[in-house]
Amino acid sequence: MSWFAKFFSNSNSAGVNPGTKVAEPSVMEDFNVLEDLFVNNEAPTAETEQKSSGHSIKPFLEFNWFSKGYQDGYEFHSTDMLIDNIKALKAEFRMNLNMKIDGIRNEILKLEDHKITTEGMSDRLTRQLENRIATSQAQITEIESEIAMSSIDEGLAMTVIHRYRDGYLRGVQAYQEEKLIAGSTGMFD
Repeated sequence: MSWFAKFFSNSNSAGVNPGTKVAEPSVMEDFNVLEDLFVNNEAPTAETEQKSSGHSIKPFLEFNWFSKGYQDGYEFHSTDMLIDNIKALKAEFRMNLNMKIDGIRNEILKLEDHKITTEGMSDRLTRQLENRIATSQAQITEIESEIAMSSIDEGLAMTVIHRYRDGYLRGVQAYQEEKLIAGSTGMFD
């Protein structure tokens, strides 16, 4: 038997007696890693995978815009400032969505590269990659429609705008009431 055949054959055909037990290293013994080294010892979930895939708009939408509007309204109490801040909120919303689109496009590029690499090997894997690419492209279409709707005061951006505007107006009202009460008593003259 040639050395090539001995090297690539299974242990029984390589001259090892069937009754002889070959010592196999234990997988758990080879890895003696302290759990303290890891930041998170939980298995990844769909939510953590989604966060890592790109920028998320969720923190922007869930921010307490009413409180921010209240503070700004109390401090600045100007209609011009309200209009400028609303324009800035819309711009930030669109910027976040554009970054999300960029992240999805990068993911699509990776999926297309992976599809090219695996073409011919597995039709099932190729179809799965095509499905993921189509889903990602549909997400881009939805995000682009949100960007377009935000320019005409529609869509998700308006939830943020309405909360901010309501807080701003209440902040202005609190400022004016405080100024009226303080002015009428003569405390600050």
